Amino acid sequence: MIFDKDNISGRNVCFYLNYVLGSPPLELHIASIDDLLSRGNKITVYVCNKSLKSCTANPLNSPSVCRYCNYRITSSLNSYNKDIKVKEINLAEFDVEVPDDIVESLNLGVMSSMASAVKAQSYEQLNSKWKSFHDNMLYSAKQLYNYFMHEIYINKFEYVFMFNGRFGDVKPVLEATRKSKINYGLLEVKKSLHELVFINELIHSIDGNTRRALSHYQKDNKVAFQQAKEFFSKKVNSEDTGDPIYTKGQVSGLLPDSIINTSNKIVAVYPTTDDEYKFIGAEWDGFVPEDQVDEINSLAKLLSGTNHTVIVKMHPNQAHTAEDVISRYLQLEEKYPHIVVEKPLSRKDSYALMRASDFVINFASTIGVEACYAGKVVISIGDTTFSKMNIGHNAKSGQEAAALILSKNLKPKPKLGAVIWGNYLSTYSDNLPAFKRVSNGVFHVNEEKIGRNRLLRILQLPAKLKLEILKPGFRFDLSFLINIKDLLLNIIFNKYSVK
Repeated sequence: MIFDKDNISGRNVCFYLNYVLGSPPLELHIASIDDLLSRGNKITVYVCNKSLKSCTANPLNSPSVCRYCNYRITSSLNSYNKDIKVKEINLAEFDVEVPDDIVESLNLGVMSSMASAVKAQSYEQLNSKWKSFHDNMLYSAKQLYNYFMHEIYINKFEYVFMFNGRFGDVKPVLEATRKSKINYGLLEVKKSLHELVFINELIHSIDGNTRRALSHYQKDNKVAFQQAKEFFSKKVNSEDTGDPIYTKGQVSGLLPDSIINTSNKIVAVYPTTDDEYKFIGAEWDGFVPEDQVDEINSLAKLLSGTNHTVIVKMHPNQAHTAEDVISRYLQLEEKYPHIVVEKPLSRKDSYALMRASDFVINFASTIGVEACYAGKVVISIGDTTFSKMNIGHNAKSGQEAAALILSKNLKPKPKLGAVIWGNYLSTYSDNLPAFKRVSNGVFHVNEEKIGRNRLLRILQLPAKLKLEILKPGFRFDLSFLINIKDLLLNIIFNKYSVK
């Protein structure tokens, strides 16, 4: 089985252009088409053109958003028209009867789209409007699955390329590819900096990421150590690494009062964004606990009456999580006297807490890698992409994590795994020669901007504002105004931020 895009030549290849309303997904698609054409591949490109009832970028199915999306596609493909075949998707003749196991997977993809937009972890957490978006997206997903099953069969495609593969409007294409037992390629940008092209592996595959990280390290281990050192230094100092800088609002050195001058052992717990953990975790081919709060509760229960203080440092991105989920975290503090819960936007210093801790409990958060590099004892509850890097002691539950802490013989893992992973996060890419990151959120193909039209971008604003107002728990407050400011800047300047 092929895992390297550079080994694909002279093949019958299909592209499904999804998520192209923003950048860099559009630029990745076009640069990848450019790359595959250079090796003599025959390429057919499938475009939506208003065929879906709802999609990740346009849940409302707003005409103004569809219009701009279609413009971006057609204008970007103009220079390739002689070399590729473009086909508009038409779902009118395709029904919604699909196998039960496929329905389950498609629904997971749709819920990933919902979670990305409104941080919901279940259908029940959606309000009536977002439930209708969910239902429309699932309906189209079933049709899209049947459509691509048909297209793959009659055209005898050997590869199908798409962006990410996780969300509700692309999961059907991925599942059709797998069901048809042909190859697939997934495009992504890592840390908003480096292009990735995963062939026959999911973007969040543990094995796929481990193999890439090790291979990248082995190219030059001396350089790898230096790159990792620079990466971890930038993270601690809130400098640009391609990721959002979540620690900017924190006060350097500020610790929770309960651990200042304490003689207790300090256990720092770093959960990740609950919705992403739940839906991305299904792609890791490993074990993911059902609920982070339940595992922290089990940990706290077993550490009751011991000389341990537990600090739960919620992830800043959890500020957008559903209120009932945040409430469950805060209830832990009320239930256990030895627990302190720092809210998502707490100004306490995440890194100062890590340095002060005796144990760092990690749920799929990069801070687990940083803690290993800092020489801390790390315990990972559940799997993550770096599970096989020997970065932390692996546990399947809060109960197992507590047992490891109470065993009193835990030692920090060697720093090598953290070095390999830090080097991978900061410098690895699957080179697409035509693709270039110019600045934060701005990308070019063959040194040019593509798919830009300021007027069509601005005409989307009413639909985008309406979508923000329709989100569950909407309040006209400072947080809303900040989100709108970012939204306006992104639309006007056509920028895109990758999580």
